[in-house]
Amino acid sequence: MQELRTQIDFGKFIPEQKAAIAAMTGPLEPIKAQCAEYQRRRDALCGGFRSIGWDVPDSHGSMFVWAPVPQGHGTSMEFCMEMIEKAGVICTPGSSFGPSGEGYVRFALTLPVEKITEAVQAVKNSGLIG
Repeated sequence: MQELRTQIDFGKFIPEQKAAIAAMTGPLEPIKAQCAEYQRRRDALCGGFRSIGWDVPDSHGSMFVWAPVPQGHGTSMEFCMEMIEKAGVICTPGSSFGPSGEGYVRFALTLPVEKITEAVQAVKNSGLIG
């Protein structure tokens, strides 16, 4: 019991501490490269949607984009289902994150720019926007 108690009562697990130190003192180039990649993905998604008439604001400092459900498309869940059925594009209903999320859908910037561009084109071709 004493071994468990010292880890709970007196600080973080030592390997976690060492990992945090390495992350804070290590080279920043890989982090900057990953940030730049997320910005390219964000620009492809948000800029792409804006180019087809959906006013999606740029996210800042996140791998997620929150987009307002376009007028006339019902709830966030209803719009997500439309996106899947008509465009083959998956997003998460904002209502999944609580009442304040209703009226929005969330996209994750996990795919390469080429795939994001294909998704934007699929939404355009579906006629859901505009």
